[in-house]
Amino acid sequence: MTGGQTAFNKGSFGKRTLQEKIKNNFLSSNKISNEGEFSMSYDRIRITGYAIPTTPGGVVDIGNPNGPGSVAGYYLGSEDFETDIQARIDILKAAVDTAKAKITGDDTGVINLFVAPEFYFHGLSGPYIFEDEANDPIITIREKLTGTFNSTDYPNWMFVCGSVISTHVKDPARMFASESVKSRNNIVKTLSQEWRNSFGPLKGVIFDMLINFIKVCHSYPNCEIRNRSVIINNMGINPPQNSDVCKVMTTEKYYCSNEDLLLYDTESNQQVVTEQMTAYPVIDLSAGDAKQSAFDKYAIFRQGIDIPDAAAMDYGVEICLDHSDTRLRRNIDNEPSPIVAPHVQIIPSCGMQIVQSSVATDANGIVFNCDGQYTLNNTGAGPGQGDVSGVESVYANYSKGSYGAHSQLARVNQAAIGGDPNAPDSSNASFQNLSEELITCFSVDQPPANLDQYYAGGAGELHIYGLDAPLTLYS
Repeated sequence: MTGGQTAFNKGSFGKRTLQEKIKNNFLSSNKISNEGEFSMSYDRIRITGYAIPTTPGGVVDIGNPNGPGSVAGYYLGSEDFETDIQARIDILKAAVDTAKAKITGDDTGVINLFVAPEFYFHGLSGPYIFEDEANDPIITIREKLTGTFNSTDYPNWMFVCGSVISTHVKDPARMFASESVKSRNNIVKTLSQEWRNSFGPLKGVIFDMLINFIKVCHSYPNCEIRNRSVIINNMGINPPQNSDVCKVMTTEKYYCSNEDLLLYDTESNQQVVTEQMTAYPVIDLSAGDAKQSAFDKYAIFRQGIDIPDAAAMDYGVEICLDHSDTRLRRNIDNEPSPIVAPHVQIIPSCGMQIVQSSVATDANGIVFNCDGQYTLNNTGAGPGQGDVSGVESVYANYSKGSYGAHSQLARVNQAAIGGDPNAPDSSNASFQNLSEELITCFSVDQPPANLDQYYAGGAGELHIYGLDAPLTLYS
């Protein structure tokens, strides 16, 4: 693969009139006025994790990327934004339709939740780059996703479509040519390569220099990255602080790791947004994490339907490292009414698994992780069951060569107490014992022929939890 052009060189986001028309039509159609369409009660849930590797191509590990490490490599994708997102949606649809075809019999009262990994949507530069705020690429992505996964064809389905990374830069060419970008990229590449060439105590010294330098760079970014997950629920969802029921929302990540982006591009593409150039936006969580509007940055939302034995059911979505940082757990005593605790906690990730101290659901709640980076416990492909770092869970792995992915599900026995896991009067959640027979694994039927242009680890695998016997939502 050769280094490609970024979106700003191809004019992909120059169609302001078309984008504004799409945005206005989308915002008006997102609100649901006929609540009768969503009056059915749901008491069970079936969850599908799309375990597809979403890491870059030609990955070169710098340190341990599953720990305090980073990566080099190159991004896969298309030079043209419209072509890129449509290809990724086509690949996603092939996976969804494969899972849908496996469901037989009466599906009444069952929520079908489909989750893809973090970084599912990205371009040749890493983040999609756009010059004008009116042309934010997530507008087009939301519109295309809601059209593809419409309520007619997928009436009782909910989708957490991985995440979309993007950055708003008014003059990308000038940013990439700046001495600030060139200097920090040269320093990081040199330190990375010297780390690979060294051994003994010096290797640790160089690695510490590298990580500390990147942390300093995060404090003085060249651009701000937005990492947002698109959530579609054809049964109707609403922000708990807002009465408008809608079909689609977004939530946003705030915790920046050392490996969300490449340290350097091994294909010598000079228009790649690197880790040391970036920072994520601050999200004020002091008053809780309940959504107030469909496209704000917050993480907890409410299904706009009646649930047996409960007034409503709440979901929380934590993108990757936000889960490790106890984003939802820290506010379980601080969420505004009517939120008590999410009943379903969803973690789309690229380098994360369920963390015991971060689980924030109520009793009998469901925690689900779909990851695009590694296999759990180095157990190879297929399903498994047992204690994974203190979390009793069931999981399934996918691997192809050096690429891996996994999904993982846990069910809470006793809910966590206290938002601070280290406080003396707090306790972490405990978990129920589940059988690996809950999981059924499938390959994707007829994935698009151009898949390898977009994902380095192959078509991935579908892990369906509760295919023939969906999980009850409440005991």
